[in-house]
Amino acid sequence: MTDKKRKREEEQVGRLNEVELASLVRKWQAQDEFRMRETAMGVAVDTAVDRDAAAANGTRLDKARARLRRAIEQADGTIEPDMSPTVPYDPERTAAFYAAKPVTVAIRQMQLVAPLAAFLTKVILDVQRGKEEIHRQQRAEELTSLISSLGPAVIKAGQALSSRSDLLPAEYLKELSRLQDRVPPFANEEAFAIVERELGRPIKEMYKSVQPQPVAAASLGQVYRATLHDGREVALKVQRPNCDAIIALDLHILRAYSTTITSLIKLLGRDVDLVSVIDDFGTLIYAEIDYRVEANNAVRFRQLYGMITNVSAPEIIPALSTRRVLTMEWINGIRLTDRKALIERGLEPAQLVETLVQCSLRQMLEIGFFHADPHAGNLLVTDDGKLTYIDFGMMSFLQSKQRYAIIEAVVHLVNRDFGSLAVLYKRLGFIPEAQDVAPIVSALESALPDVLNASVSELNFKSVIDKLGDVMYEYPFSLPPFYIAIIRCLLVLEGVALQVDQEFAIIKDAYPYIAARLLTDRSPELQRAFQQLVFKDGELRWDYLQALIENAGATSDYDAIKTVEQLSDYLLSPTGEPLLQAIANALADELDTLGAESALYVSSVLTTAAAGQGLASQSAAAAAAAAAS
Repeated sequence: MTDKKRKREEEQVGRLNEVELASLVRKWQAQDEFRMRETAMGVAVDTAVDRDAAAANGTRLDKARARLRRAIEQADGTIEPDMSPTVPYDPERTAAFYAAKPVTVAIRQMQLVAPLAAFLTKVILDVQRGKEEIHRQQRAEELTSLISSLGPAVIKAGQALSSRSDLLPAEYLKELSRLQDRVPPFANEEAFAIVERELGRPIKEMYKSVQPQPVAAASLGQVYRATLHDGREVALKVQRPNCDAIIALDLHILRAYSTTITSLIKLLGRDVDLVSVIDDFGTLIYAEIDYRVEANNAVRFRQLYGMITNVSAPEIIPALSTRRVLTMEWINGIRLTDRKALIERGLEPAQLVETLVQCSLRQMLEIGFFHADPHAGNLLVTDDGKLTYIDFGMMSFLQSKQRYAIIEAVVHLVNRDFGSLAVLYKRLGFIPEAQDVAPIVSALESALPDVLNASVSELNFKSVIDKLGDVMYEYPFSLPPFYIAIIRCLLVLEGVALQVDQEFAIIKDAYPYIAARLLTDRSPELQRAFQQLVFKDGELRWDYLQALIENAGATSDYDAIKTVEQLSDYLLSPTGEPLLQAIANALADELDTLGAESALYVSSVLTTAAAGQGLASQSAAAAAAAAAS
């Protein structure tokens, strides 16, 4: 069927009754089934023809590209970790594989596609009858219940959708966030057979003992407590049987039926690139089910962040780890959210939360390699007070421009400069280049609180994200995977922190770190953000500059000397000249209102700047002398 004919049918939906609509959906499904078979057969033929050439050339080309990428990244000072799985997500290869298994596909597609299409049909009828908003909460609960019954891949997809405020309204996001992937454990015989098959030896040769009951079981695998022959206690993680095959089949079917599902979603007024959404998720979950990737993540995390005070990660046992089996050091500890147990051991819960937040900020905004799922089950506190991360299946990486963009976004929120925030979103590709940002700016102004002066309840990050999500759902936003990972991380982080400290507010807690970065980072992006923060309409805002200095001083990493050097360099640059002149002209008038720390800081900056210019401004020297007196 041509795209034009499908479009005409979509336009007629508003005039169809329930029976006619169901018939049309079945017709679309049949057309997608035919397209799926045709595509799979074509891919199978292409694969057979190209296999020998790919074997000869593919490996060399991949290696050359990898070397080039590493060389570029090292030259730029940003080395992105290799988090690609041994078997990458490849929808075309999957289609070729399942072309020879039509019965398997047919059985699963009846279990998977029919219930999802039926659900979407109900929502479309709600829209037709003008009752979508009335029934929205009920439909959100129905979707969550449906997803929870469809298996591990769909549950994981539902959890991923819970952060997609560009795709779903708030009621759906809230319900989907409650999805749990805890399932009954599978048999020990199956688990131990997988261990022996993966490691190539009898289990007793590798482990002195393995406890008979798993300590945890989830949709992708389960964990046993074990002991090695040298006496070390370890955690033995085993993947569920056929986990990768189940996930591959579900993704294949969802992708094949994406045309029908996209047509149904369009009837709800949403234009979603469903293939792209499925492919992004496929890339992520294929990495999550490869335990070699998780082992590498754990090693890298330990190297990067193990030197932070009171932060640690378990040691990996590489010889006993494969794609489907992971062996790591056993950590004895208690959950961060168990306040009573922490206090009984003489540990301070609020300080541990502060450690968690500052470590996460460093991961995301300084290094870029960050833990995207820091929930309570992935964190333990040892008796000596170390916060220990114990699961590394969901990690992400931010390039330098993405890290700077997050800091810029915070600055725009502090400034309530929603025009610049919308421009930043466009620069990052969140909204189309041709999109008029004026209505988005108005919506942001109405939705978001004054971040620094809001009440504690408004400073709750989830409430800010909920309000921002309403705007993203209303307008044509498309959120990239890195942003979704950040939102998920921060929401989980604040959720854990609030269980320990009910007055915790991550935005306010993070601002001192942001302030220190603005004052000490030499990147052009953050220098621009600094200027946007302390200047408005050509006027220097002393209160903002002073607040920035005082907030930065609250962080343990704040280096006043480095700050003076950084700001001096900035003032001597063409970009910073207006700020130097403004400080020199206004300091004498404002000096009495500055705190002692701020006055000394400005004095040091001006003295350094004056010496560096030889002096371009006697007023700067005089102001510096006045500040020092």
